[in-house]
Amino acid sequence: MRESAEVISGPRKMSMPPSEQPKTDIEKELSELRREVIESRNLVIKTDNLLKNLHAEVKAVGKRHEDFQKRQWISSAVAYALFAVLAVGGAVLVNGARSSSNTNERERLEKQVSDLSAQLEKQRADSTSHLTAQRAAGEVYKMMTTLPGDERLKGIDALVKLDTQKLSSLERQALNDRAAILRRETGDAAFERGKIAFRKNEMSAVVEDLSRFLAMNPPEADALDASFFLGTAYNQLRQHDKAVPLLARFVEGDKKSKTRDYAMLLLAQSYQETGAFDKAADTVRDALATYPATQYLSQFRGRLSSAKRAASGGADAALPAAPAAAPQAAPAAQTVAPAGQ
Repeated sequence: MRESAEVISGPRKMSMPPSEQPKTDIEKELSELRREVIESRNLVIKTDNLLKNLHAEVKAVGKRHEDFQKRQWISSAVAYALFAVLAVGGAVLVNGARSSSNTNERERLEKQVSDLSAQLEKQRADSTSHLTAQRAAGEVYKMMTTLPGDERLKGIDALVKLDTQKLSSLERQALNDRAAILRRETGDAAFERGKIAFRKNEMSAVVEDLSRFLAMNPPEADALDASFFLGTAYNQLRQHDKAVPLLARFVEGDKKSKTRDYAMLLLAQSYQETGAFDKAADTVRDALATYPATQYLSQFRGRLSSAKRAASGGADAALPAAPAAAPQAAPAAQTVAPAGQ
């Protein structure tokens, strides 16, 4: 466009025909004026072209600026969108972390509350059981101290059934000490009554008193003596199944007793009466080897023969054992009484 403007804006040279006459001043002035007008026109055209070019350039610059603004707006929108997405994602992550932390904390607190509740219930149950045990222990102690005579033994029976694990060590010690004192008192009395009944040949009373005495867990020496008296009483009452363990305990436990040979004779008899013929024969052989000069020698030999025949299935195996041993009961009682005391 500039080139075309330059071409157009160039002065036009008007050629005059040679045949024309020289121009006058007015014509010259008109010619100059025309020339100036033409030049002005060309200048206007050139200026208009320049303005058009400037407008086109300004328009291009404006378009580029609009494009730049549009790209900037789009990039800003994308940046804001990304920032919003990141912010939302961060918020979601933080909220999730807080929620997980709150959940864990809640579960921990709930578990702690559950444990504390269980401990509280256990403490309540322990407190209740302790109070119950204390009341029961008070009743037992009262029975062992206030009841008359042998009725205090009911307190010992109740103490055996009492759960002392719920009591304090001091309470258990007080009950055990009181029970031990009561056992010694009543046990010694029962033991003495049993020995007196034994001397009087009152075997039922012997069984009652000495059974009660042995149930109190007396010292070993007294228990062995009581086992002899009680086993002899059961033998005389023909309750041989009960006599066997008592007499066997005495024979095995007190090998220095002066009445051990008589106890072995009664034990052999009770073995034979309960059908243990081999044990009866072994007991007799042991007695004959230990006490060859015993006053019951003839009875031991008769018992050995009877046991052998019974073991072999003889028809005449049963001897009148009880009448043979019964006359020895009274002398044995008189002999063993000092040892028991």
